[in-house]
Formats: sequence, structure tokens, C-alpha cells
Amino acid sequence: MRALPVDLRQKVLNREEHWVKLGKELASRLGDRDKERQLRNIQSVAESSACWEAVEVFIRYQAARKQLRLEWAKWAVDKLGALEQEARGLLDRPDDDAVRRLHLDLVARTLGYAVRWYVTREAERKAGTAAPSARAGQGAAPAAGQNRPQEGRR
Repeated sequence: MRALPVDLRQKVLNREEHWVKLGKELASRLGDRDKERQLRNIQSVAESSACWEAVEVFIRYQAARKQLRLEWAKWAVDKLGALEQEARGLLDRPDDDAVRRLHLDLVARTLGYAVRWYVTREAERKAGTAAPSARAGQGAAPAAGQNRPQEGRR
């Protein structure tokens, strides 16, 4: 990620929960299996690009190649593109260059959280478990063999 001035870094960190939640939404809406590499590729483009448009066209390109669902790509472009306004709001004196750099930082940061959420979800799916927040209030019965503690597990 790009180096941010200390005061701006603190403003971003104060909103960290927002980026984490958006990353979770990106991961959960992706829905497809085996898309970790796609998320990492998008994150890499965001970290290395000089403009949002490069990230946007990469996402659209991957959807055109059927590596991502078109609906998800459009939704993700809208959500990640909207981070530009959030970047503008975090800056005391928003000039175009500062907004562009912060926007890309927020995009890369959010995608980093999306990767983490996606990997976590896939690991839980493969293990046949779900995160406590995903199970809360759903009243689902435990999977066979999961209603009693297993030896060596606490």
C-alpha cells in the first residue's frame, strides 16, 4: 500500500471497520468457489496502478473473460469506485493527485480484506463449519458428527 501521512493514516484507521465490512461484502457476493486468485489479482492491480480506471478495466476484463460473474464485477466497480468520494472526504485539502492516491489505497485495502474474508469462508466451507456471525440467528442444526466435542478439540 502507499505510504500515507500520519494524520491521514489515523483518519483511515478510524474508519477501518468500514473497509473490513465492505471487504466482507465483496467476498460474500462473489459467491463462486476458487476465486481467491482473482481477488488477489485485482488487489495487485490496485496496489500497482496509478489510476482507478486501470483497476476498473481489469475487473471488467476479467468478467468479459468469464473469470468473474458480470453482475459481481459491475457491483464491485460501483462500490470500489464510490470509495473516491470517501477519499475526498478524508482529505483536508483534496487535490486530484491526493484523492487519486488515497482512493487507490482504500481500494487495495478493501480488496485485502475481501481476500481474507474469502479465504476464511472457503476454509470454513471445506471444513463444514461457518463463522459464528454467519450461524447466529439462523437456527441451523449442526452437521452430522458436530453436535458433540471431538477428542483433542476445545
